[in-house]
Amino acid sequence: MIIEKSSGGFRVKVPCKVNLFLEVLGKRSDNYHSLDTVMMAVSLVDDLEITPREDDQLKLSIEFADGIPLDGEDHAWRVPADQSNLIIRALVRLRNHLGQPARGANVRLIKRIPAMAGLGGGSADAAAALILGTLLWTDRRDAEPALRLASELGSDINFFLESHRDGFWLARCTGRGELVEPVYCSQPLSFVIVHPPRGCGTRDVFAGLQTLGIPLDRTDPYELLKALGSGGVAAIGGELLNRLESAAERTNKWIATGRNWIDRYDHLGQCMSGSGSARFCLCTGALQAEKIATDIRSKGGMRAYCVESWQSPGIEEQIRGIRVVS
Repeated sequence: MIIEKSSGGFRVKVPCKVNLFLEVLGKRSDNYHSLDTVMMAVSLVDDLEITPREDDQLKLSIEFADGIPLDGEDHAWRVPADQSNLIIRALVRLRNHLGQPARGANVRLIKRIPAMAGLGGGSADAAAALILGTLLWTDRRDAEPALRLASELGSDINFFLESHRDGFWLARCTGRGELVEPVYCSQPLSFVIVHPPRGCGTRDVFAGLQTLGIPLDRTDPYELLKALGSGGVAAIGGELLNRLESAAERTNKWIATGRNWIDRYDHLGQCMSGSGSARFCLCTGALQAEKIATDIRSKGGMRAYCVESWQSPGIEEQIRGIRVVS
């Protein structure tokens, strides 16, 4: 994230994530799955701004910077602005946690991260809402309220709050994804994200995995983490893995179609992100990534984004640098 003070409130740029590695370890007693995943924040961003209201209402407005559906059944930009949106749910939970008289807010979201893509856009926006809500409603200069509530709201939210290390946002996440261990990366990476006109439902994909069966010979990300630390970009590409990919292919034909499209190009490795349907490929640098993304967009039928590793200071450092007025 990049947090700034705005006229009357606060705003933030919110990155999405890609899963460089995702292994499923088994089903838990709470019906979630235990995961071992390595996630990296990248530079496809939403913008979120929050300002105070005189009443106690929470009002969300959404604008779509690139909100043109690829076809009539494309749901990438069908994001609700009502109480079901994770931003509003996060602010309601935060307000209750702070224990103050109910205070309202206007929230403006400029959406660029497509929904049902496996890119964590909803979780990223909720993490940002927790931080900005704390700044708006209190004089606190820490992320403790956000950290306390994050795992109650969603599995990926903690990643967007806790994964900072040496400028990058990269972490190995376990549990159901909420246990975050930042890891070292020696250099920025360049990717192309490709998103088709059909999204994936997370529950459907995990149900498909149960049907297929979780392999007993599980993989760990040791070699990937080693490559990330040593700067071996080609080695990183060779270690990309997503255990959900076969299950996602059974629910969405576009998973295989996206893979075939990407394999027309000379990339270093490709993988599905999260539970899909977005895929990404690792490139030798920004020039190659831009060339591939431009060519895919020119053919129509797929979104393509040229992105790089997200770099910014940590959340606590940014908060301390903002003059907070309650």
